[in-house]
Amino acid sequence: MKYFRGFIYLYVKVTDNAIRKAKLLDEWYREKAQKTYKESLEKMYPLVQKYGVQKPIVDVRLMKARWGSALTDKNTIMLNTELIKAPKYCIDYVVLHELIHFKYNDHSESFYQMLYSLMPDWEKRKAILDEEIVKDL
Repeated sequence: MKYFRGFIYLYVKVTDNAIRKAKLLDEWYREKAQKTYKESLEKMYPLVQKYGVQKPIVDVRLMKARWGSALTDKNTIMLNTELIKAPKYCIDYVVLHELIHFKYNDHSESFYQMLYSLMPDWEKRKAILDEEIVKDL
């Protein structure tokens, strides 16, 4: 599999095996997601570290109704594999959003004040996710 100039090239011996091709593509997206999400965590975590947030681990799975979830009891951020299709600055927004849940495990005024102070343009990033990336979520 190769990604080049906006296209994914999939090389298989049996070209009519759609199930095999779908599985290879899913694996490729999952690997790319794991790497990209961990990079985003490394970038976003320092913003919340000073507030006493312990660095969580990142896990990936397909979700039907959300971009991410903060599993505070497991110190884990679960991110949707479909999020990998978004621009990195939108991924950073989701990661930061979930990190803030380790400080405020709700969507209270305090949660949004912290989000605004750390990422003043978060609403623009969220709008791109909501309107342009995956319209089904």
